Amino acid sequence: MNTLRKLRYLLIIPFFLTGTLLLNACESDAADPGPGDAPSDSGKAGYLVGTVTDPQGNPLSRATVYTDNTVFKGRGAEVSTTANGTYQILLVKDLGQWVAKGYLLKQYNDRIYKISLHPENPDSFSENEKPVRNFQWKLTGHVPDLSLDLYYGGTVELFRDPNVTDLDDNENIEFTFTPVGPLIDGSTGKTLTLRMKKRYDSFLRDVPIGRYAITAVYKPTGEKLQVSDAFEGSEYASSVTVDFVGRESATRANMLGIGYTNR
Repeated sequence: MNTLRKLRYLLIIPFFLTGTLLLNACESDAADPGPGDAPSDSGKAGYLVGTVTDPQGNPLSRATVYTDNTVFKGRGAEVSTTANGTYQILLVKDLGQWVAKGYLLKQYNDRIYKISLHPENPDSFSENEKPVRNFQWKLTGHVPDLSLDLYYGGTVELFRDPNVTDLDDNENIEFTFTPVGPLIDGSTGKTLTLRMKKRYDSFLRDVPIGRYAITAVYKPTGEKLQVSDAFEGSEYASSVTVDFVGRESATRANMLGIGYTNR
């Protein structure tokens, strides 16, 4: 190799190496998306990725997604979704199976509500499966575990006034819930007519969380009953406007209490 050819060869090598390093760096960045990047539908080994949407299917920001190990019980890492509703969580290696869960803290009518998110796929996964777990905020519906009588909607607890000696057939009492303003997700609610499913039941389940004006009628006679906010201890009236309890209550969160009487 003559001197001129050697010189050209030595000048080309630094540019080749620099280009190769830059290309590798770009490829590395593309394979390791930041928390705000939309996850791939095919997932990514070592990470849990997904998207969270609201009841209308729009991206939901500031929701919380966390992991729970099926062997080493206890909550794992957690993240908040970005403005485009996406998230990713780095999974610890060689710890077996994980499950993903999520919730939303939502302010509504001066209360804070903690709402569980519905998993598109509730199955467990390992860190090398490239798991994708999407979630949606649902106003109503049964949680995936059908062994539990739990719902995404709120629960209404009903209290017959202790001075009432009849109305034993409480399944014949019809309660009308008329929305006062938008529901918790900002959507327009519908008027609901609800009854207890069986005698001696005292709950109405899976009601979209909102503020409601509530009335009651004893259907066999058409008699209008008096109702009250049982949790707040309000006076009986022909109609009462009530909010669901928020997370300020450890035992009755996402619940609403209605007293009723025919006296």
